[in-house]
Amino acid sequence: MIVVDSGVVFTLVAGAEPAARRAALRVGDEDMLAPQLVDLEVVSVLRRLVVRGDLPLSLAAAGLRHLAALDLIRVDHGPLLQRCWELRHNLTPYDAAYVALAETLGAPLLTIDRRLAGASGPHCPVEVLT
Repeated sequence: MIVVDSGVVFTLVAGAEPAARRAALRVGDEDMLAPQLVDLEVVSVLRRLVVRGDLPLSLAAAGLRHLAALDLIRVDHGPLLQRCWELRHNLTPYDAAYVALAETLGAPLLTIDRRLAGASGPHCPVEVLT
């Protein structure tokens, strides 16, 4: 079991081939979990890239289809809010939700965000996908 953040999920569903392959290899056959907000974060990134002209609409649409089909367990983030608040000094509420879920499950958190990996406060292993 592994908690994955939105950066990893984006990489899996719409990232460049070498990075997507590395993410898939790292996750392997482990159950992937994320707070429900992950879908909105990934859709937000897809939208931003399309609006800026950095991603063709067809590739964004394919990424959205892959996101919907991804074998990812989405967990209600409501019960994580108190811990998210406790982490407010070092993490955004979004990042804190992934940390809180990993802590609750006793699972590692996989991210592409080095800043998150270096933040003080999390009580779970945080691994950076390189």
